Amino acid sequence: MMEFSANSKASGLIKLSGQISHYKKSRQRASFVFSPSDRTKMEVIAVAAALVGMGGQAMSVASNATSMEEEADFVQFKLNGNVVGGGWLWRSPFADGDEVVVAAEWQSDHYELFGVARPTDRTIALYPHCSRARTKHIRNAVKWWLIVSIAIEVGISTIFLMGGWDGLVYFWRGLFAEGGWWLPVGLTAFCAVAITSMTRQWMPFVTLAERVFQTLELPDARNIDLVQSSKNRRTDLDTPEFGAMYFRY
Repeated sequence: MMEFSANSKASGLIKLSGQISHYKKSRQRASFVFSPSDRTKMEVIAVAAALVGMGGQAMSVASNATSMEEEADFVQFKLNGNVVGGGWLWRSPFADGDEVVVAAEWQSDHYELFGVARPTDRTIALYPHCSRARTKHIRNAVKWWLIVSIAIEVGISTIFLMGGWDGLVYFWRGLFAEGGWWLPVGLTAFCAVAITSMTRQWMPFVTLAERVFQTLELPDARNIDLVQSSKNRRTDLDTPEFGAMYFRY
């Protein structure tokens, strides 16, 4: 089993450009998120994430908490006839003949790839779990915290509203009169802790993504959200993974 972690990756990225040739791609399994010491911690986070329903990232954590491996594309190619090396992309939509720019790091005898972009149609693929810069990542976490917290309170209110408006008012008045204010506060705090844990777990990938954006000289690199920028930009040539594993900037 191969193991990779974004924590120690890509400290010296450089930008390469050229035309792809001798392109090779294979779908393989490897560990990108976890080390064995992370296993117990991530199982706890997965349970919390599943309870608060934190979108695709929660599903990813929950599905991988019991499995150390997940699938990604390992790609190798040459640029303008020169050997570049290889690297992991969550899903690679590229082919021979594409004019691309690459964010790569020199590794003693080859370049390791961390991001590839095709400027002609603004398609980009990155190392697994990389899609947002820091600012957007934090904003997304705050958004989910508010959505989930409000949804829980609305859900509780809806249950008692089934007995009529008076039943709803009676419930909330009684709750606070009996010192039960801790219930909504506690649920909100629980959501905050769960989502904060998720946010911190993804931060190494956020840092890597931001470095790739800066290396490729993308506009406003610190505020890029590839998930958002890819919405409504699907073409007939895109695979189902578009918008989740490869994007448009």
